[in-house]
Formats: sequence, C-alpha cells, structure tokens
Amino acid sequence: MSNTPTPYTPQPAGQAVPLYPTFTRSRDGRVVAGVASGLAKHLNVSVFWVRALLIFAALLSGAGLFAYALIWIFTRIEKKGSGEASTSKRWVSWCLVLLAIGGAAASVMLSTGFAVGTLVPIGVVGVGLLMVWLAYDRGVESGPNLLIIATGGVLMMVAIVLIVMNWSTQDGFVMALVAVVLTLVGVAALGVPLWVRMWDQLGEERAEKAAAAERADIASRLHDSVLQTLALIQKRADDPAEVARLARGQERELRQWLFDSQDKTPQTTGTVFTALERACGEVEDIYALRIVPVTVGTDEALTEKTQAAVMAVREALVNVAKHAGVETADVYAEIMLGELNIFVRDRGAGFDPDNIPDGHHGLAESVQGRVERAGGKVRIKSEIGEGTEVAITMDV
Repeated sequence: MSNTPTPYTPQPAGQAVPLYPTFTRSRDGRVVAGVASGLAKHLNVSVFWVRALLIFAALLSGAGLFAYALIWIFTRIEKKGSGEASTSKRWVSWCLVLLAIGGAAASVMLSTGFAVGTLVPIGVVGVGLLMVWLAYDRGVESGPNLLIIATGGVLMMVAIVLIVMNWSTQDGFVMALVAVVLTLVGVAALGVPLWVRMWDQLGEERAEKAAAAERADIASRLHDSVLQTLALIQKRADDPAEVARLARGQERELRQWLFDSQDKTPQTTGTVFTALERACGEVEDIYALRIVPVTVGTDEALTEKTQAAVMAVREALVNVAKHAGVETADVYAEIMLGELNIFVRDRGAGFDPDNIPDGHHGLAESVQGRVERAGGKVRIKSEIGEGTEVAITMDV
C-alpha cells in the first residue's frame, strides 16, 4: 500500500467547507438511478449491503421501492462520474432489481388480497414511471428523451384503460379507487421530477449569476485600484518614498476589501472600527508609518465619546511617527461589554514620563486631555529604548 500523502487541494475563496457532504446520487457503477451507489458512497459502506437492504425492504409491501423512488425524485445526480456499471455487473444488478419488483408485487398481493389483474395496471404504471424518470435524469433537452417521456405517459394512460376494461370483472369500488390513485400518482410522477429539476436549474442559474457578478466586481476593483496604483508606481519609480506610500495605501485598501468588505454597508460606514481604520490610514499616508489595526468585538455606531477616542489614537500615532523613530506601529481595539479599549504600541525610542521636555506635551494635551474631557481614561506606559504604549478606555 502506498504511503504517498494525498496532495492538498485548496478550497476556492469564499466557498465554505460543509461539515458533512451533501448527498447526491452516484454516476459511478449505477444500474438504474444511482441511489444505492450514492447511499453507499455517502455512508461509506459497501454498495452490496445497501442494495440488499433495499431488496429486503421491497419485500415489505414495496416499502423499499417507495423509498427508492422518493430518493430518486428529490435528490440530484452528481455532475461527474466514471459512468455506469460494466455489462456483466449490470445484468446481475438488473436481475436483483427484477427480484425486488417481483417480491414487492408478491408481498402486496399477499397482504392486500389483490388479484393479478389488479396489479397489472400498477406494473404498467411502474414501467412508465421508470422510463420517464430515466429520461429526466439524462435531460429533457434531447429529442429521444422527450419521446421516452411521451411513451411513459402513454403507458400510464394504458394502465387506466386496463382498469376500465377489467371493471366488470372486479369489485367496482376497488377498481375505481385504484384508477383514481393511479391517475394522481401518474400526474404527480410526471410533474414532480420536472418541478424539482426546474428548481435545481433555477438555483444553479442564480449561483452562476452571483459568481459572474462577483467576478465583475473583482475585475472593476482591480482596474480601479490595483492597476491604477501600479501605473503610478511605474511613473514614480525614481521616488522611493512615494512608491512606498502608494504601496502601503494599496495594501491597506486591499486588506480592508478582502477581510472587511462583508461588513461594509451604508449602515456601518459611521462606526467606531471604520473611523479607526480611516484615522490609521490617514497617518500612514501622511507620515509613511506602517500601521496594521486589529479590531475585536462587535462594532458600534460612532458617538462623540468614541469619536474623541479615535482622534486621540490618531494623535498618538502622529506622535509615534514624529518622535519614536520607527517605521511601524501596532493598534489594537476591542469593544466588549459596552466598553471600548484601544492600545497604541510602538517599539521605538520611548521617553521618561516624569521628565518630558518643553514643547513635547502632545500626549498629555491631545491624547489624555481629549479623552478625559469625553469621560474616558488614558494610561501611558513608556521606557527609554523600550517604546511606548498608550491605552485608551471609553464607554460606548
């Protein structure tokens, strides 16, 4: 047995991995409709035992055939497969199918007392249904399949005619009841699979339209942002600072689009996290400071208090850009239990909070004073050579 590991197949972006695969009828090794082989593959058991169970259930007044028919009607067949079973296996399997049908007919006769003449029309209806459903599986677009469907419908009409012909030799009420039931079953059997197929096609068309719209949106975004930025970078290739600024701005835009676009609606543009990301972007563009904001919790609408906290964060980042001597800064924000906490951290020069030179009171005035006037709290922690951390707390 080979020990070669199975290669990893990446999941397409935006496509969720199901916890358990959806059942589909199998094309591989199918005999009639792929129900048994599909169940075997879905349940990871041998198809022999599935077919044996269906045959045994068919002997219980046709319960197995009824279950098989329901699964056939209301489930899809997989789009790809290696094909039907080999000729020898198909002969054996068809013998088992005939055994199941014969056993079901015998069990119905024994349990209900129906005569053979009563069951003949039911058998004709069954043959008609088999022809119609097989044609549905292969597609109703082709002429031969339409002819098969029409033939199946004719067989159902023949079954009703047979009932009328035997009316005088059988119990009138029983035969009338059988005629009505067969008529209803025939109409439902012809209409329900077609309705299910049309519903599936409608769902597939909607999915295709959604995928096409998403591809068009991606193409327009790439054209309006990435391609334009690349063109500007080519023109400004002799200005490293400008190239770096354009690259940072484009990176931020792509990051927000890829990871946050699901939450950006007209109702969420005026929120705390959106304002914070915008403030970080402004500082990043103006001062060439690389900032990666991280937000946790449920976003809230922007208020005067939270706006003051966001502006204080902006000033703290400006202070990092001017005095810390670093190229990056970290911003972490969370909203938990009605409280907003924002941390601005750099690993730059740092300072002594007890010995601040004249003219360097930006943190105390623009950050601490602004937040405290809005009812919040600020904690500043800094050491020379270790960097600075500004923690802002505000009720939301």
